[in-house]
Amino acid sequence: MKRLVLLGEGHGEVSGLPVLARKLLHDQNAEDRVRVDYDVIRAHNAAGLVKWDKKRNCDDFSEWRKYLNYAARRKDVGGVLAVFDGDATTFPAGARSPFCAATAAQRMALAARDTGAGRTFSLAIVFACVEYETWLVAGAGHQPVAGKPVLFPGKAFPVGDPESHGKGWIERNLGSYRPTRDQKRLTELLDLDTVRAKGLRSFARLEHAFAQLLDAIDSGSHTSSPS
Repeated sequence: MKRLVLLGEGHGEVSGLPVLARKLLHDQNAEDRVRVDYDVIRAHNAAGLVKWDKKRNCDDFSEWRKYLNYAARRKDVGGVLAVFDGDATTFPAGARSPFCAATAAQRMALAARDTGAGRTFSLAIVFACVEYETWLVAGAGHQPVAGKPVLFPGKAFPVGDPESHGKGWIERNLGSYRPTRDQKRLTELLDLDTVRAKGLRSFARLEHAFAQLLDAIDSGSHTSSPS
């Protein structure tokens, strides 16, 4: 069975991402086709992986390619899903250009071709806007079903841009939040339909990218997105 390798940026994502990936696999009835690699590759955030080389006056993708080469060497790799927070100020780090999740993902995907992405393995790059925790906040406000615990008991989903809330909201409403301790547990409680109903563009991108990886694995071809 092919392996889905996960690449994330923080200790919390190392524990939460596999749980989210398993939820998406279950939702797609794909658990018998692909298995999630729980040994998440913890990298830097996007600003730490891609920097501006002042001497050469160009982007430096060497750190990003190093982690991808490591991921591609995993046994039976079918695809690599890289998830980062979309809270950078500029991209690449050290440049003057403002961060744009779509542009950053496209540039990273293009640079990934040198590692074999789209040719020898499949890759999907997703930015959670503004943070991974934003997807968790989107789980607020749903009703318990058949005694199932609620993610944030008694808390309504905050008003305003649904992708403007993140770790800060959880810290204020959970009482105490530590990603390394809580992110896995909160992801386990996450209801996908509740998140979908909030209309988060970054979560829709995650689901689309996930479906692309599954299609590529099923067909035996390779993809790299966004293209």
